[in-house]
Amino acid sequence: MPNKQPDRNFFRLRIQLWDNVKLNDNFGAYIRLATEPKYYTGPYRLTLDNETNRKRLDQDEVIIDNLYIDIKKPFDLPVNFRIGRQDFLGKDMYGEGFLILDGTPADGSRTFYFNAIKATINIAPDNSIDLVYVSNPKTDQYLPSIHPAYYDKASGGLYINHKKRLAASNEKGFWIYGRNKIFEWLNVEPYYIYKKEDAYDVIKESHINTFGMRAVFKISDFSLRGELAKQYGKYQDGTKRSGLGGYAFAGYTFSSCPVIPTVEVGYVYLSGDKTGTKDKDEGFDPLFSRAPQWNELLIYTLVPETSNKGGPIPGYWTNLKAVVTNLLLKPIKDLSIKLSYQHLWADEKTSDLPSIMFSNDGKNRGDLWAFITNYKFTKNLDGMLQLEYFEPGNFYSDKARNATFIRWQLQYKL
Repeated sequence: MPNKQPDRNFFRLRIQLWDNVKLNDNFGAYIRLATEPKYYTGPYRLTLDNETNRKRLDQDEVIIDNLYIDIKKPFDLPVNFRIGRQDFLGKDMYGEGFLILDGTPADGSRTFYFNAIKATINIAPDNSIDLVYVSNPKTDQYLPSIHPAYYDKASGGLYINHKKRLAASNEKGFWIYGRNKIFEWLNVEPYYIYKKEDAYDVIKESHINTFGMRAVFKISDFSLRGELAKQYGKYQDGTKRSGLGGYAFAGYTFSSCPVIPTVEVGYVYLSGDKTGTKDKDEGFDPLFSRAPQWNELLIYTLVPETSNKGGPIPGYWTNLKAVVTNLLLKPIKDLSIKLSYQHLWADEKTSDLPSIMFSNDGKNRGDLWAFITNYKFTKNLDGMLQLEYFEPGNFYSDKARNATFIRWQLQYKL
């Protein structure tokens, strides 16, 4: 895409130090420190005071990434509490992260935490309900950093009063999320999510309610999974909000083949806001999931489309229809490969967006190919290589160029 900013090529060093203290079977605590310095190889560099004071090294700050306490079954009640700064990833993830994934999207993948109080009510084996309250300010207000990061003037929108921006605005929310195993082959997860976004800069105060359900069906080598969410709400000025989003994927694993291939075919739908309607915003809101979902390259093209909703932060998924095909392979024990082809459309045409990037006429977003491979070298060392290539369609300007995204990483765990 045409861009006035230079390309960003950098090495990222992500460092985390943590400790888990278990006092007994009912009480425990966890703390994790993190920092993510970057070294820019060029042509982009940090702009500190003026164009002559530019640096390659972004030293970053050392932050408290997680800090929470666990209280399990107090007074023998069937409820567990987790109170404090925590991630909703891994075994704590809500579904596939469609609406709840990253509480700090503005700092990329450096942190994912939510400042939260979570109560898990265990109704029966494999059946539970989570009650969660979260508060995610636009800059950290709850815990200190060890030392400050550089203030990059060229990325001023990602800083507020020289502090790194973590979210589009001050955000608060509450959700009720059920996890139910109906049969051995069927899991159902109904939920309700409320989110409030405070006004900030061009962002209007917003209240939005989301009702949804996720289901996973699996028999032998065949699987079917999907999620559907309906949204209602309003902006501070009285404009109503509504949205509809969801996805469905069918997959089959050829378990008797040597490389254990899995083929997936799916469809994604996120409603867009109709051009010319001012009394209602019908665009889908990703809530707490401004992060890579089906690909990583497209999230950067979404920023100009959603600047009045989410500021200069990538990952505001909306106005999208996509057919996705995936092929997953396991050639050897510790190696996995994923190949993906995606054809993407917009649900609605855009209006009055910069013509240097958008046609404001077509709906064909384009085609995206992706390759991701992971390899576990040892018990402590693993690596990943990700390649994505995007060919824009007539949704974008005829001056739009093809785009490439490349990332590789090595991760060592003690």
